[in-house]
Amino acid sequence: MFWNRSATQSRQTDFTAEAIDLFTRFAERHRLRYEVDTSAPVEVMWHFPVQEQLDHPISLCLQNGDELNLGILDFWSYFFPFGNVAAEFEGIIDAWVDGRARIAKFPKQRGQALQRLTEGEWITVYQANRIRKFRGMPVETLQNRPLRADV
Repeated sequence: MFWNRSATQSRQTDFTAEAIDLFTRFAERHRLRYEVDTSAPVEVMWHFPVQEQLDHPISLCLQNGDELNLGILDFWSYFFPFGNVAAEFEGIIDAWVDGRARIAKFPKQRGQALQRLTEGEWITVYQANRIRKFRGMPVETLQNRPLRADV
């Protein structure tokens, strides 16, 4: 059976070079140190340890040729296809460093959400481990608070 790609998705299937460019721009823009993990079973895996601009380690990944991942502690997200989500993903990771994104944990096994502050409101941009639709306030949030105030 032939799978028909969306008209908006590129026919390109390996975005390794583009992911490296995206991760490099991100690291340079925020002056972040990182380690490239060449042993990971994915195309690209970069780990950003705790440092002045990050109070939690984060991981950026490209897997399956066109799937971007953001990992923060026990939270992991999947954004794809690359051609459709790269700009949004880059905005989300910038927002994380700036403290304008957070991980919201909901009660009763309802999972976690990656939320971005937009016009004064927390908007869910990704849901993880969701069993039921998120309603109400999160019971806990995780947000980057740079260790240096001028970041």
